[in-house]
Amino acid sequence: MVARRSVLFLAAIAISSMGASYRTPNFIVHAPTEQIAQQVGQHAERYRREKALEWLGQEMNAWGQPCTLRVTITPGGPGGATTFAFDRGAILSQEMNVQGSLERVLNSVLPHEVTHTVFAYKFRCPVPRWADEGGSVLSEDDVERKRHDQMVRQCLAGGRAFRLRTLFEMKQYPTDGGDVMTLYAQGYSLARFLVETTSRPQFLAFVGDGMRQGWDYAVQTHLHMSRVEDLEEAWLSWMRGTFRPRSDVLARNAKATSDPSPSKAGTAGGIAAQLGRPEVDAIVRGASPDEPANHASSPVRRDDSWSPAATPGARRTPPVTLKPPQPEAPSQAQRALQYPPRP
Repeated sequence: MVARRSVLFLAAIAISSMGASYRTPNFIVHAPTEQIAQQVGQHAERYRREKALEWLGQEMNAWGQPCTLRVTITPGGPGGATTFAFDRGAILSQEMNVQGSLERVLNSVLPHEVTHTVFAYKFRCPVPRWADEGGSVLSEDDVERKRHDQMVRQCLAGGRAFRLRTLFEMKQYPTDGGDVMTLYAQGYSLARFLVETTSRPQFLAFVGDGMRQGWDYAVQTHLHMSRVEDLEEAWLSWMRGTFRPRSDVLARNAKATSDPSPSKAGTAGGIAAQLGRPEVDAIVRGASPDEPANHASSPVRRDDSWSPAATPGARRTPPVTLKPPQPEAPSQAQRALQYPPRP
């Protein structure tokens, strides 16, 4: 009897591990349970519609074949990846993988990955990494956006941020984990700045012209500046001051939430700057590489990044204070950051 019960128990585990599937008009969801598969599928369709309206101004046509969406529920860090097969302006296939707690999958990972599909639909080719990841983080909830706001301050303070010309030309993910998180954080911050000063559709138009005509041309056409370095200076000026995001810029996928693991240096209403190297323990989310894996990434030259210390004999800019994302009285936890002079 004991042996029979053991066999039945193992059989039940094997059956449950097979999971369940749920089909929507544009997704085939594979998840641990039927309830999770249905919930993720419904959210994916809603995000597909919402993000297309936000970024493109109209809904996307139905995909020729549904996107396979694999869901793994785990207590570990959230993460995801979406792969595309492009061919002469056509998307031949796309596949999405998401993981994490169900709450993080629904409110953070899923809207991020669905935004990648909106960008792929718009451009029909790989999108520059900073724009693809930065714009997708902008679609996430308060928890992730605040975390990236904090990380970009850490990157600037620790001398890990990229010059914008270097960032714009990055077609692949860096090999170093710290550089990957810098790309996400800086890409998000720059995307947020551009969206707040223009709009989501204008941001995509800027990216499209940058890809086709060059980034100086895109800066001149859409921002009425002369060169990328002018955009760099404008972004830094925005970072130095206090800024409040417009309500239409924020993601609509979740109500305002509080970070379950607030920073010790944080203050009510925002995240204060923390000095040091950005943490890289989180599993990052991303789209497919432009090239095969053996050509997918290369070391980033560190002399292409920013360092708080100016070169010998060069003029130093005065210290600046990065304030919390929400306007409030300066906090003791805030730090003075220094930026190098323009080249």
